[in-house]
Amino acid sequence: MAKPAQQMGLTLIEVLVALAVLSAVIGSLLVLLSQQTRQASYLEDRMLARIVAENALTDFMAAKQTNREADLAGEVELSGREYFYSVDRSPANLEGFETVTTEVRLGRNGQVVATLSTLRPGSGR
Repeated sequence: MAKPAQQMGLTLIEVLVALAVLSAVIGSLLVLLSQQTRQASYLEDRMLARIVAENALTDFMAAKQTNREADLAGEVELSGREYFYSVDRSPANLEGFETVTTEVRLGRNGQVVATLSTLRPGSGR
């Protein structure tokens, strides 16, 4: 009787199982990378919008010091994106002060991605 040949490699089933496991791992990694990319883009939009809000608020506050008319709304392009800001003034709960709030939107009618508020003395411009 002849001896059976010793197995030298992997069977077809073993190769298919290994490919299925590898495909599942790669698919999971692609989903994870996609989520991370979206999150990084969202955080970048918020960071840049915060910069726009700080600049708009600083310009508004400095306008009083330089006796010029402040911009209450505007459009800024930063890092290839268009941000629209608006500055709103309202009486504060503290006598002699007003609240100045800046909202920044990504796109003209987009959602608000940054809001910044402060108090300033007086109610004049």
